[in-house]
Amino acid sequence: MKSARHRILLSFLALLGGILASSPARAQLPHLDPIPWYAPADSTSRLALVADLDRFHDPKFSWNLNRILLTAILPAGDDGVFFLRISHLTFDTAEVPVRSRWPWVIGEDAGPQWPGEQRVASFGRIEVGATAPIKLPLVSRVDYGLALGLPTGSDRVYPWSSTSLPFRLELRKNYALKGRTRLGLTGGYLAHLASGRDNLDDAAFPSGWHIGAQLDFFKGRAGRLGLAYDFHDRQNRRSQIAALQVWLPWSADGAVGFRAARELQGTLDRPAAWYFTFSVRLDSPRYRLTDTPPAPEIVP
Repeated sequence: MKSARHRILLSFLALLGGILASSPARAQLPHLDPIPWYAPADSTSRLALVADLDRFHDPKFSWNLNRILLTAILPAGDDGVFFLRISHLTFDTAEVPVRSRWPWVIGEDAGPQWPGEQRVASFGRIEVGATAPIKLPLVSRVDYGLALGLPTGSDRVYPWSSTSLPFRLELRKNYALKGRTRLGLTGGYLAHLASGRDNLDDAAFPSGWHIGAQLDFFKGRAGRLGLAYDFHDRQNRRSQIAALQVWLPWSADGAVGFRAARELQGTLDRPAAWYFTFSVRLDSPRYRLTDTPPAPEIVP
């Protein structure tokens, strides 16, 4: 078993090495939040509310975005979840608006002064989705994740929100390492479906694939240290993001988290160079998951 796990790790690291050695593309990539996978080792509940306070920053272009993101997580069946995301954004483009940075994404219907604002406040795109375990040949149990962005956002805050319809399908395989350490390997595909692109051209919405790895060190309920790496390739437009996240319990039913991520790809590809998130999570003990199987029922 250990040798098989070592082969998996070595194969995945070799793949990441090949990606890092590849030449970077030069094009824009819209921002999408990771699918909110749940973690049994953390006793994460399938009924929860998460509030994120985000700060996205790119010093090269003086772009700054502040965001409030609310994620509602609801039970789906015996071991799956539905999730719903709603956000509000404040985008400061400084002297480099979208038209100046990425002129090829502007659609034919956009006026010559669009977007004219230097500072824009708007509600972002609503996203709905689900995650649950399934059994597949060869890999046995994996988790699948589905996410669909609804065309409720505003093109004025592109690349963090727009009127596009991004649809994602991802698979995640978890491996139990020493103690309560877990390794999750993820792969999936993003497709931008039809949408009302009045101000933005089709070039603003590249489709493509994604792979990622996350190493989590769990300690008790809601205690976790996580390291993550994600690679996106959308029509040869590439992104590489490394992240560190910490979660700590602050009450019987609550936890706080902090996440810092850095974009490793070229300056033109990225929506931002740095991603900072402070999170507050409230969950229900009734729907918490656990690594430990329930004790057998004793029938007199």
